[in-house]
Amino acid sequence: MTVNWQSKFVLLVRRAALAVWAAHFGKRRMGVMKYRLLAAGLLIGICGVATAVSPPMPPANYANGPAAPLFSDAGIFVSERTAYALLEGVLQQTEVAIAASSCTNSAGTFDIFLYADGSLHNPDFNFVTVDSPASTFTLNADVNYNNTFRGQTLTIRQSGMGALKRIPLISYQANASYNAQSSIMTMKGISTVIGINGVPDAYQEQIIKDFYVATDDTTGLPYIFDWGLQSLSKLNYPVQKYWQRSKSLRDDGVIGRTVFVKERLVGPNACRIVIDMSGYNNADYFWQSGTLTVSTEPPNPQYQFNF
Repeated sequence: MTVNWQSKFVLLVRRAALAVWAAHFGKRRMGVMKYRLLAAGLLIGICGVATAVSPPMPPANYANGPAAPLFSDAGIFVSERTAYALLEGVLQQTEVAIAASSCTNSAGTFDIFLYADGSLHNPDFNFVTVDSPASTFTLNADVNYNNTFRGQTLTIRQSGMGALKRIPLISYQANASYNAQSSIMTMKGISTVIGINGVPDAYQEQIIKDFYVATDDTTGLPYIFDWGLQSLSKLNYPVQKYWQRSKSLRDDGVIGRTVFVKERLVGPNACRIVIDMSGYNNADYFWQSGTLTVSTEPPNPQYQFNF
């Protein structure tokens, strides 16, 4: 008969508690040191049982390994590349605000507006703004020339001082890079925020993710998906890790919609960040508005995008 790990955990906790109690009050037939060693061993066993979980499987899209180069081109427009980099910047600034305060204090639903046409070196026409209680911040994108053989790079910067739910965001700058097929994006950012001690704190963010296009069996519509992982560092030492994925639908006869979901995997507690936007998404421009939501929900591999 198989005993589940929760039952084993409870049993080991009881034994550890008994061993610690015996070590505290002493036993004639067994020295205190032996009880302490027993308690330590049982606690190590508890940790082993609690973490004895196999590493997660990759998404089904990767089951057969990388796609052939001829089929890996995601075909993402420059306006979309710009918009996705701006949204990643919003997520990273939100993570920094959470790290500087807490997920509970940062929780809420806020307004977000984005416009991007992908025009070169034109930050005024490539921006995103987030409004929260008595707070706002704006990010602009400086889009560089698209190198057909290598890819495209962008620089994301915060416009002046900003804040998210009254958490001061002093500055933000990030460099994003897409490969020539727009199937991989990397982005490295540096943020400065006022922490809980009232002094500036510097954070560093790094993310790698990939994009692919798939057709929905029910709607018959093509969707743009992405999947990736990110680290959040302080003083260049990693302190938190996030898991991110998104789903985007172009406005080809339907209302365009974009949803980004990022969930904390390593850190003080569970935290989820969701961007949900709708509007226009085509070859000329990305123009959408919606909400940015921060909650203390745990990671959910079956998160429903519902479109």
